[in-house]
Amino acid sequence: MKLISLKLKNFRSYDGEYSIDFDEQFTSFIGKNDIGKSTIFEALDIFFGNSKPDLADLCVSSVDKLIEISCIFKDIPESLQIDSGAETNLAEEYLLNQDGNLEIKKVYKCTDKTIASSPELYIVANYPSKDSVDFLHSLNQTALKTLGEAKGVTVSDARMNHLWRKAIWGSIPDLKLELTNLKIEEFETKARKIYSKIEDLVPLFFVFRADRQMTDADAEAKDPMQLAVAEAQEAYQSEIDSIKEKIQERVNEVAKLALEKLNEVDPKLANQLNPVLKSKPVWKFDYRIEDDRGIALNKRGSGTRRLVLLNFFRAQAEKKSIESHKGIIYAIEEPETSQHPDNQKMIIEALVNLTKDKNRQVVITTHSPELLREIKDRYTSGIRFIQKNSSGLREIESGNDALILSANALGILSKQMFGSAEKIVLVEGKKDCLFLEHTAKVMKQSSEITKDFSGAKVELLPVGGCPGVKDWINLKKHSELGLITYVFLDSDRGSTSAPDTDNEIFINSLSSDSTVKEAFCTKKREVENYINQNLTGCTYGDFDDVKSIVPPVTNVAKNKLIDQFWVQMTSENINNEIKDIVKKIIN
Repeated sequence: MKLISLKLKNFRSYDGEYSIDFDEQFTSFIGKNDIGKSTIFEALDIFFGNSKPDLADLCVSSVDKLIEISCIFKDIPESLQIDSGAETNLAEEYLLNQDGNLEIKKVYKCTDKTIASSPELYIVANYPSKDSVDFLHSLNQTALKTLGEAKGVTVSDARMNHLWRKAIWGSIPDLKLELTNLKIEEFETKARKIYSKIEDLVPLFFVFRADRQMTDADAEAKDPMQLAVAEAQEAYQSEIDSIKEKIQERVNEVAKLALEKLNEVDPKLANQLNPVLKSKPVWKFDYRIEDDRGIALNKRGSGTRRLVLLNFFRAQAEKKSIESHKGIIYAIEEPETSQHPDNQKMIIEALVNLTKDKNRQVVITTHSPELLREIKDRYTSGIRFIQKNSSGLREIESGNDALILSANALGILSKQMFGSAEKIVLVEGKKDCLFLEHTAKVMKQSSEITKDFSGAKVELLPVGGCPGVKDWINLKKHSELGLITYVFLDSDRGSTSAPDTDNEIFINSLSSDSTVKEAFCTKKREVENYINQNLTGCTYGDFDDVKSIVPPVTNVAKNKLIDQFWVQMTSENINNEIKDIVKKIIN
């Protein structure tokens, strides 16, 4: 079976009811810290029985004092053998929800001081609600037979309760199916075997946490090695028994000689003594992981320790899966933690390979653009982005919408990596971004262009002045993104007759750079020189230092001139030179 959805109610930060969908192969959760990613893993761990909730898990604003955790599964077996020779299926038993999937709910009741140690179990099913047949699973064989005979139905084997249920339901033209919470505790004893069979099919769940200690004493590292010890002892048990016998024989020989000597002194005492094995020998082996130089894993870097233990975690999970013949869900928090980008790629490749087995699912949380880039090419449908809305409630986006939100949240470089940008413009600072963005905005409003920068998938990238732009070009950082690249700089020109400035020389040099589509330099001194003088009430020329002229008159700081005045500019009073630059970039 495959997990396809988790439902939460009143669990930690999930106030009210939430439904969280899972990809049947690979699901990745992205969002800010403390937004609720780990909470999803905790809920799954509780549901699958590896841990228990405590009172602190109840949402502080909960009114009904109930924690509900439900899991929905697809790929349900066509038949279940509930007794020798008795087979049924969940569809005919009306134990599937309205979508034809298996939905199991666990409800934990809380008081102000305690929480139930075990949950109430339910199957949420599209179940018959017609009078007299609304809960056939609660009826024993005698009651089913009596009801069946009253309905005029017969079955091939009167001992089989599931045949009676099927026949009774089949005699009703309209069962009036309704979504119903069927309490397992109220199932009749034989019917309860159906749920026991369902439990045998539920996947195994293993979670590897981000905040775990990372030593070779961890269970993931120690258990597989101790398991290997146990298997070896079992394989060599006959030899071990033989050694035990030989040791006992040697002990007996020594004791015999000692008692013979004692008999010479005190025969009565000697006859009272015998060598008796007080306790069986304990075979104990304690291993640690070392490299070929004898350096323990504990003394290696955190990234190496985590990488090793992550793979011990995988090995342990897979072994248990093979032993139980169940599906398996790997839940791994932040697999990128302490890892070099190259290792991140290897980890994600290993996790993706796990999903090639149809019985395995992988679920991760991540803050890594590198991991997201690897995931998005294969499992965009499995990307989930968690955020808060204006009311403080969680919202969970999926697929392409989640991809763009994730890219935005993980930083500007990730936006370029993940398809929300096709072009970049390297600029000196944020003021240049505002300058160009407002120009495009008003040009679109006046129908001079059909798209603004966002619509044209153009990302403006402030990289820290002209030196920053030069570094990006010289170090080929822009080439790594694989996007069409433009450059925009102030000329810093002081007069018409002055020699070319450093900025102008640099822009001219880019005409022969095949990695740059086009480079632009303002003809005026700075972007502030393009502000309409009527807005500032000041007079200045193309090469005057506007940032020293306007502030004394307007009381607007020099670093706020674009914020204050440029946003008031209309398309009609923006210089055609700047408009042409915007058109070339967008088109």
